[in-house]
Amino acid sequence: MTRVSPGGRPSVTSRSRGGYPPPRTPPAPPGQARSAARARDRPPDPRWVRPPRPARRLPARGDPTRRLGVTLLAIVFILSLFAGRLVQLQGMESGNYRKLALQERDRTIVLPAMRGSITGANGQVLAMTVAQYQVTADPPLIPPAKRQQVADVLAGPLGMTPAAILAKLQHPTSPQYVVLAKGVPAQASGQITALHISGIFQTASYARSYPQGSIAANIIGFTGTDSQGILAGGAGLELQHNALLAGRAGSEQVQIGTDGQQIPLAGSRDKPVVNGSSLQLTIVPPLQYAAEQACAAQVRKTSADNCTVVIIQPKTGAVLAMAQYPTYSPSDVTNVDQTTNLAVQAQFQPGSTAKVITASAALEHGGQTPMSAYKIPYQIREGGQIIHDAEWAPGEHYTIAGIIAHSSNIGMSQVAKHISEQTQYDYLRAFGLGQPTGVGLPNESDGDLPPVSQWYGDTRYTLSFGQGVAATAMQMAEVYATIANGGVKVQPTLIQGVTDSSGKYAAAAPSPSHRVIQAKTARELLQIMQQVPGIDAEGGQPWGIIPGYAIAAKTGTSQESNGKCALCVYGSSWIGIAPGDKPQLVVAVNVQNPRKGGHFGAVVAGPVFYQVMKDALATLQIPPDGATAPKVRLNAP
Repeated sequence: MTRVSPGGRPSVTSRSRGGYPPPRTPPAPPGQARSAARARDRPPDPRWVRPPRPARRLPARGDPTRRLGVTLLAIVFILSLFAGRLVQLQGMESGNYRKLALQERDRTIVLPAMRGSITGANGQVLAMTVAQYQVTADPPLIPPAKRQQVADVLAGPLGMTPAAILAKLQHPTSPQYVVLAKGVPAQASGQITALHISGIFQTASYARSYPQGSIAANIIGFTGTDSQGILAGGAGLELQHNALLAGRAGSEQVQIGTDGQQIPLAGSRDKPVVNGSSLQLTIVPPLQYAAEQACAAQVRKTSADNCTVVIIQPKTGAVLAMAQYPTYSPSDVTNVDQTTNLAVQAQFQPGSTAKVITASAALEHGGQTPMSAYKIPYQIREGGQIIHDAEWAPGEHYTIAGIIAHSSNIGMSQVAKHISEQTQYDYLRAFGLGQPTGVGLPNESDGDLPPVSQWYGDTRYTLSFGQGVAATAMQMAEVYATIANGGVKVQPTLIQGVTDSSGKYAAAAPSPSHRVIQAKTARELLQIMQQVPGIDAEGGQPWGIIPGYAIAAKTGTSQESNGKCALCVYGSSWIGIAPGDKPQLVVAVNVQNPRKGGHFGAVVAGPVFYQVMKDALATLQIPPDGATAPKVRLNAP
């Protein structure tokens, strides 16, 4: 139904917009109604009229043919990338990847050589190589249900508790690898091999053993391992003769199977192992041990810094003992400084033991004889230096023999005036000072002998009684071995022979030698030095008196610097030769910085000499000859 409005416009009264009548509005007041009517008659304000919405455009349907082409193109592109990569891998880089695969499967196993042993002169083993094993496990190859059983059977050979082994199997360091034990002895390794346990592996290696403990440690040295786990010398003869002892490592080509086991490759390029050679030393272990014990006892008694003992055969140069205290254990080196060989590396001023050198020069080039006489005043001044003796009595008048036997610094300073400075230097050098002895140990010291061009006004005098020069215990032992050998110097040696890997023994070549002083001079010095034990015995120090033997000896006491003050540290020495008439042994003793019980050589070093020389004569079965010291005039008329 259509109703005509007052303005003449039809209006819809039927149910529209869902069939519901429009809401009724209350009638407006007459004035307002007329205003509303007039407003409806006016055209609408364009500012408030919403523009009509544009019609929504639906997306156009794509062309199926086009979509299919794009998809196929993408697939072809991706496949071409795969194809290119396959060509690269299988064609261009196949050789590299084949090589990498072989490297994963093929292994080169380094086979260490057996390091040669070191024995004493009597064949007693001082250093040897023993086999040991590292035991590892591959836990995935051991079923979880059997791990407790495996731990139980391995506990005995490995020396571990089953719980500790089981913990390692259940919590390995990596998914397929865990170290169960290192340093497993060969006997225990054999027991493990006999168990045939899947997933348990053993790797062989070698370790160094020193059956005699610390005996001769300063000579033998110690070993460590290099980057390949091969033993290498770290000091002493282990270092000096490392190439000879080590031999040559070999190698074996193997494949690693799926079970982790090594499969030897037939026809592969295996490199054979060449085991090391063994050294037989001139060292006599019982003498070495006795000397070390004597040194240790005296260091403890006198609170000294150290003690050294060298025993040498003058005719052959063979070193029978080279002892020191303190020493170290070669199986447990915690500080490399401990491994210093004091006899060839530590320097000290020899003191009066060097007087025989200046005396030799004066006897041969200074127109002097053992009976040349000298007055000994209380003190003298030479080169600006005041020189005096440790003991003095008014009216002393000595021969050169008396100067040496009574150890007079004043007398020897006067003797030095009869030779030139260069001659004195040449004799010091000829006896071996200022140069290594060549005994065959690493880091041997030259000592300190200044050339004549560096001498001061008093140098020639202080050198005459062993001050102002530094020497080693081995150098001083060599000085007296030269005199004992009739003036012929023989280079000291520690090697008696070598046994190669095939078991063939070869004796070492004789040590080189040359004459230093005339045989007559050497004989005169020996006769003079045989007076020393009697003089010392009269002074209450009978350390050179060994019944049945004539002992030739010389004592020495030096004053040295300790880095804080000059001439405030003492060095005490005693060097002796036996038998005095037919020398077979030289024993050189030095004790540095004794703090208790005196400091003179006869007091501090004498007891060590006495004990060591007695042991050496008995051990080497050198029979007493009943000789006595010859009569030599010590006091001038």
